[in-house]
Amino acid sequence: MDANLTATFDACSNFNTKLKDTLAGLISANNERKAEIDGLRSDHDTLKKDHDSFVVSAERENDLRKNEIKSLEERQQKDNTARITDIAKLDGKLDSENNARKEEIKALDGWAKSENDARKSEISKLDNFAHSENDARKTEIANLDNFAKSENDGRKAEISALSQRIDSEQAARDSEDKAINERIDKEIHDRENANAELLARMDSQNEDKSREMEELRTRMMKENMFLRSLSDQTLGVFFDAYRSKAYDGGGEENLTFNGTYCNYGGGFEADTGIFTAPVGGTYLFMFHIATHDNKKALLSIRKNGEEIASIFDQNHKDNHKNSMAGQNIVINVNRGDEIVVYAYTGTWLADFPMNHYTHWVGLLLKPNAEETNLLRKKAEEGLDEPVHTNGF
Repeated sequence: MDANLTATFDACSNFNTKLKDTLAGLISANNERKAEIDGLRSDHDTLKKDHDSFVVSAERENDLRKNEIKSLEERQQKDNTARITDIAKLDGKLDSENNARKEEIKALDGWAKSENDARKSEISKLDNFAHSENDARKTEIANLDNFAKSENDGRKAEISALSQRIDSEQAARDSEDKAINERIDKEIHDRENANAELLARMDSQNEDKSREMEELRTRMMKENMFLRSLSDQTLGVFFDAYRSKAYDGGGEENLTFNGTYCNYGGGFEADTGIFTAPVGGTYLFMFHIATHDNKKALLSIRKNGEEIASIFDQNHKDNHKNSMAGQNIVINVNRGDEIVVYAYTGTWLADFPMNHYTHWVGLLLKPNAEETNLLRKKAEEGLDEPVHTNGF
């Protein structure tokens, strides 16, 4: 029994010990949890404090941003108002400049029309001159034809008179033969000799007259062919070259061009600016330019490298705005002579595709005697072949 009690006591003692240990472990674990909770509370208080500080700082920063944004919006609105005002002023300036350009274009259009009318008047005068020259040639040809007819009629009248004289003399001889039979043999012999001499003289005169008529016919045919060659060949040489862009201040070179309105006779080359005379004679050359803004213009018209006329536009202090300048000259030119417009250093010219301020015009007024003689020589050489009077 004592053994049972002891075993029971020991079992209880062991249980109590284990319970004690367990309770001690629970208390220790509870204290650790309490310490952790206290640490978490401390951390929570610190985080709350930091959060409150951050909220205050964020609200202050937010107020500053709101003020900056409001100031920026006010300044942006003020700038927009200024931009609107500037745009309105710019629109007004553009409208005024556009109206000014329209007025300039209108003035240029009027000038171009007046120039066109002047050109038409010049062409009409040249056409009338050509018609008058042609009528004069026709009159001369008619006079020559009348002269030839009158000469031919005169020769026929002379031959008829000679024939009548022969007939009358023959009749006289017959009457004398009938009246004087005794002297008939001697008189007939003398008369036959006289008649033979007279016939020889007449044949000689007829040959001379025939040769003179043939020479006159040949001269008339040469003159007629020469006049026909003149009427068939107009001898017209003219050109009008223009620029469509500004000349940028180069120099010491021939001025070139961008195109031609006309180039009859084929003597002008726009790429080189050289006019090579295809026909010798008297020419009229005209050159017009528009100076560049506040720039000088110094050019010359040259014949075979020799300066014969100049265009000068310069104010040595501060050159004026754009202005028009030009030069006209009438000179004698031989076949093959080269005529150019030469630009000196520093020359500036204003031009645009729609304006064509720069013009270089050449016009043959009258061929020289060498050209006329050349046409006459060709006409005479054409008669070296056998002449057919029916064709004449």
